[in-house]
Amino acid sequence: MTRHSPSRRVHLLPLLFATAMVLGLPGGAAAQDIYNWTVGLMGGIGGSADVKPGSRNFGNGSYQLEGLALTEPRTVLGLRVGHLALGGNDTLFGSRVGADLSYLTLAGQYMYEESYYDSGVYLGIGGYRLGGRDAVSGLSTSKTAIGGVLGLTGEFRTTRHIGILVELSAHYIDVRNSHIFGMAHGGLAFHF
Repeated sequence: MTRHSPSRRVHLLPLLFATAMVLGLPGGAAAQDIYNWTVGLMGGIGGSADVKPGSRNFGNGSYQLEGLALTEPRTVLGLRVGHLALGGNDTLFGSRVGADLSYLTLAGQYMYEESYYDSGVYLGIGGYRLGGRDAVSGLSTSKTAIGGVLGLTGEFRTTRHIGILVELSAHYIDVRNSHIFGMAHGGLAFHF
């Protein structure tokens, strides 16, 4: 019988909470909208605004997957999972080289209907892991922290079930040598 460590259970709590929230949504909330669920697949760029020492380069590659569930008309609960590379193996980012940021956020989102697109704003919390190798020892190191996200989103519908999605997000994380991260993503949204 395998026993899970307490830290492993703590990492599963946000995922279990998000799953319970999504499964517990009322089915009739979407009666006025044409979909209940949205899945987004996006690629983008990003970086840190306050890394010390290191380059404040916002051209680093990123990807994000998101699942959105309609809770009330024009109101959405969103789960976003993503990854941001923060430079190559020889690029210094704080006290790390080859750094990267992985995240899972849960946010409430409100949508505004415009004439030819939908826009929205979201605010939430998340779990973040900053990884990489220590610049001095070369050993792999990571730091996990809780943080917050504020984002703007826009969707241009191409068909009833598919749209072009763009997002800008700012993340605040309590980790050493950098706290503020920004990302821009673009991709496709699929509505069900």
